[in-house]
Amino acid sequence: MEAELLAGQVSANAIPVLLESVRHMQRCGQRRGALTTSSERRRQRSSKGNKPKGHGCNGADAYTGALRVAVPHAGLKAGDGCPEMGCGGKVYDMKAPAMKVELKGATPIVATRYECQVLRCADCQQTFTASLPDEATGTKYDASVDATLAVMRYGLGVPHNRLAQFQQWAGIPLPASTQFERVEVMANAVSPVVRHLAQLAANRPLLQSDDTGARILSLQAENQTRGPHERTGLFTTGIVAKSIDDSLPAIVLYTSGRRHAGENVDLLLSQRSATASTPIHMADASSMAPRLGRIVAKCLAHGRRKFVEIDEAFPEHCERVLSDIATVYQNDHAARGLDPAARLAYHQEHSRPLLVALRAWIDEQFDQRVIEPNGRLGKAFAYLKNHWSGLTRFLEVPGVPLDNNQTEREMKPAQRHRKNSLFFKNELGAAVGDVLLSVIRTCTINGHDPARYLSALATHKASVRASPQEWLPWNYEQQLSAIN
Repeated sequence: MEAELLAGQVSANAIPVLLESVRHMQRCGQRRGALTTSSERRRQRSSKGNKPKGHGCNGADAYTGALRVAVPHAGLKAGDGCPEMGCGGKVYDMKAPAMKVELKGATPIVATRYECQVLRCADCQQTFTASLPDEATGTKYDASVDATLAVMRYGLGVPHNRLAQFQQWAGIPLPASTQFERVEVMANAVSPVVRHLAQLAANRPLLQSDDTGARILSLQAENQTRGPHERTGLFTTGIVAKSIDDSLPAIVLYTSGRRHAGENVDLLLSQRSATASTPIHMADASSMAPRLGRIVAKCLAHGRRKFVEIDEAFPEHCERVLSDIATVYQNDHAARGLDPAARLAYHQEHSRPLLVALRAWIDEQFDQRVIEPNGRLGKAFAYLKNHWSGLTRFLEVPGVPLDNNQTEREMKPAQRHRKNSLFFKNELGAAVGDVLLSVIRTCTINGHDPARYLSALATHKASVRASPQEWLPWNYEQQLSAIN
């Protein structure tokens, strides 16, 4: 192989690099006995019975959104005689068809160009144009176009200009400016649903919130003229509203601007019914977290994270904390499936003694001056000590989660959008993104297809505006069935 490379058309500078790559491959091949392809290695693992988790082909049942085509047997039907020579039996339908899945690629937005024939009278010059076929809608942008663009931009973080380039390559131009016009139309169609979701979220027993930074160019420009004591920070707040026993669908809401999570939760709770019980609010322990009018719980994962970061420097002290927190999580896993009251009792029996001993040990470290209060280890201990009540709220109130991880996961789509699209131009663009991302994530967290849902809302805008409570992600199918 070295000789072949030397005889090939490669530059002199590239030859040493290529030769070293070849020698490395040969060494790897000698260790394994022979070079194998990835597919061959998968077959070898499968034959040994140790197929790695998460690898392998999807079965036909996984393609729930595929177009289904029933293919009858060309030469036989149920009740016919068996075609095998010498067999006198009859065939019957096994009910379970043999599955074959075919996949084809296409651009996200496809187009159909109807070329309607035009005839002109030679005497009166009147023209006669062929009518569109029945499958044509007569509108340039189908509702599915707006839904796809919304999911691509806000659900998946694909910037408009990248999608425009892809569409241009395929000969179906869709400029970035046109894409925003379409997602703005979609945001207007779903805004009644988002307002109703906010009312429902305000009355959920459990609220979880988190903040991430936002870039809104018009507000950043305004910051240049703001006074030294005026707020200049920009945030995207994510709020997850749910029941403590998962009996109600979860709701995800986003809002971007100058208000931080505490203020946005206050604004949401202003819609809460006066007869509703005091809500549980889970957040991190930052100064921006809300404080009044609710049962405050703090994120245990944040406290644990501080010790993970310094574990190598202070292994003896960190091991105790990390081990005890790990046991608490193991207890929570063991209590999974119990009702909130039973889960509380389980933690009180198994986790409370552990955490009481841990708190006494932390106090002892400070009292005996074992650690430096202003050092990294001292600050990590101080975080647990200062927020102990909120961090251990799950030992006092039924249904309190251990951490805010679910909300942090729901912040990732907003962060991905910020990373890929860089910014919102103005507050209108931010509002469009918040509305659509709220609907998309609420669909996703409840296991519904956001593109199909948005298409349904855009198709039946008048009905959605009249009764948004009947067009929620978990009940809109009934409305579609009633209409059809």
